[in-house]
Amino acid sequence: MKITNYSTVIFILLLLSINCFSQTNEKKEVSNYFDKIVGEEISNINNGKIHVDPYNLKNGNTNYLNKNFVKGSVFYDNQLYENILIKYDIYKDQLVKSFENNNSFGITLINEKTDYFIIDDKRFVNIDNKYKYPKPITGFFEEKYLGKNISLYIKHFKTAKETIIETTLYTEFKEYIDYQLLYNSKFTAVNTQKEILTTFPQLKKEIKDFYKKNKILEETNPYQFKADLIKFIDNNL
Repeated sequence: MKITNYSTVIFILLLLSINCFSQTNEKKEVSNYFDKIVGEEISNINNGKIHVDPYNLKNGNTNYLNKNFVKGSVFYDNQLYENILIKYDIYKDQLVKSFENNNSFGITLINEKTDYFIIDDKRFVNIDNKYKYPKPITGFFEEKYLGKNISLYIKHFKTAKETIIETTLYTEFKEYIDYQLLYNSKFTAVNTQKEILTTFPQLKKEIKDFYKKNKILEETNPYQFKADLIKFIDNNL
């Protein structure tokens, strides 16, 4: 098998990036060139395609959970990798690993081989790998609360809006959150108070009281409020 000099590959890519990375089509050419050179020689945690950013941002909102690579952990292809540089592309629902600890280039890991990853103290699980039975959701979910009766999962996702200014295409991203409850081996959306009351009619009074007592938390930190609410319900089932 031919041995690829990865340092040379990176050097070539860096040279190409100086001249090409301003145009989307040229970015794709870099990606195709990388895949052709490296081919099947990449294995394990480096098994994937080169990740490029084809977006010209209209504002500071990117397609990532974090714009830059940060240290995290990944359970990939039945092996745990710790203290590696990763970032989560929320828009495409893909995990990206820094290639050779390079901040400019990344490898898009294969979703099917990624069981979970931890980034910024948040644990994201591949819901398809963890729960094999049919369900209405798919992809990576933050595992926010694991209880004895119920569990809370959070889907982070982004939408993209494109605009053309003069001759340049810009992309503007906006982030949303979808709360999913696992109860009796079924996933149910619990984004509103009505949805929660429908799921737990036997706790209608207790849930309404919880909302009243924690109104400030709901307004200031809805993310934590929802986790506390689910824990409260779990303890009262």
